[in-house]
Amino acid sequence: MPDRLAELSELARERVGAGYYDTVSAISRRRKSLIRAVRASGKTPIIAEIKYASPSSGKIRDYEPAVRIAKEMLAGGACGLSIITDPVSFEGGLNILSEVARGVIAPLIMKDIIVSPRQLRAAARLGADTVVLISELFSAGLTDVDITTMMQEARGLGLEVLVEANTPSEFEKVRTIQPDLYGINNRNLSSFQVDLDTTERILAETKPVSAPVVSESGIETEADIKRLKTAGAQAFLVGTCIMKSSNVEQKVRELVNS
Repeated sequence: MPDRLAELSELARERVGAGYYDTVSAISRRRKSLIRAVRASGKTPIIAEIKYASPSSGKIRDYEPAVRIAKEMLAGGACGLSIITDPVSFEGGLNILSEVARGVIAPLIMKDIIVSPRQLRAAARLGADTVVLISELFSAGLTDVDITTMMQEARGLGLEVLVEANTPSEFEKVRTIQPDLYGINNRNLSSFQVDLDTTERILAETKPVSAPVVSESGIETEADIKRLKTAGAQAFLVGTCIMKSSNVEQKVRELVNS
């Protein structure tokens, strides 16, 4: 079975080398704190993700303006937005992040396979507030610098950092670098298998952390949210089921009220 994470990292390296992340113009935007938004949420903190396709699901939604989708997500009560900027595997784009950053006032994540500080600089120029680092990428040596250096680079740019893991051992590694938010990806990015047990297992086998824990991937229903809350997750990053919905605002509201 191919290692999908290695494939994604190679594609990301190619984009970095081709200058994809260097061709963006800076926009002026006041930063919004995702961690503050998660903690201030009076209901279930949902981070809604804009993506039109994925390697596991294929085409998710026909293209329509991302700003329109973003506004519907926020109207439904999302506390923040995740914007995928990988143009190959997810039909995302730096232009989508830029458009959303200009069009809404909310904490924004630039979501990508981040292997180089050049991607962090693009995130900062385009108005992102937070970036996601994948612990397994660094453990496997698939990045240009180590995770500590990447964290320092991000924070030097004023970005909050969510570091995600898929196993208890990786989660323990994340603890040592004290990110702004901890992510648990229920999708194994090497195999693309999704299992909500991942969040339950990691939080049962590791000590509590002081920053919010965000459960990611495979979340579709109110029952899923309640299950993951019981396990100890405090916020939830949800993409596919929202983007597939015929009523984005209503779907987000359903999850926020769970």
